[in-house]
Amino acid sequence: MIKQLWRFLRANDLRTILAALNSRDVHPFIQFFKYGLCGVAALLVQASVFFALSLWGLPALTTNAPDQVVRANNALINTGIACLFSNTVAYLLNVRWVFTPGRHSRLVEFLFFTAVNAPGAIAGGTVQDWLIRSLGWPTWAAFAGFVLPNVLINFACRKLFIFQR
Repeated sequence: MIKQLWRFLRANDLRTILAALNSRDVHPFIQFFKYGLCGVAALLVQASVFFALSLWGLPALTTNAPDQVVRANNALINTGIACLFSNTVAYLLNVRWVFTPGRHSRLVEFLFFTAVNAPGAIAGGTVQDWLIRSLGWPTWAAFAGFVLPNVLINFACRKLFIFQR
């Protein structure tokens, strides 16, 4: 599989490679790369909403929360709210650019997409909460504990259970 990808990249010019990036019928590694770019966009939304809420909404930064328990509780709430926005962005980008919709209606597809996101978000939120509450990590560092479970769980489940390809 890697050899196929390497051959494709070496045999084609930039225009053909970019056309392949904009196609849904591509090599699995290119599809995963595109999924990753959508994930980066969703992560930027997640981080922006989370840190905006943590700064101006429910105080969840080391510098503006009264104590570690309040900071951990507020970080968890802010994470949940930010997940709503980032999940929507991830869905819209993936439907437009990565996966082929059509196995389910749009509403069912979005609900499945969100349901698949839930275990990763819960696992990530739990890790983030533990890093703040138990280890006293700064909020910005504990936020990284939220990301990894989402990436690992979401790609496989979304590819296998939600979209056609």
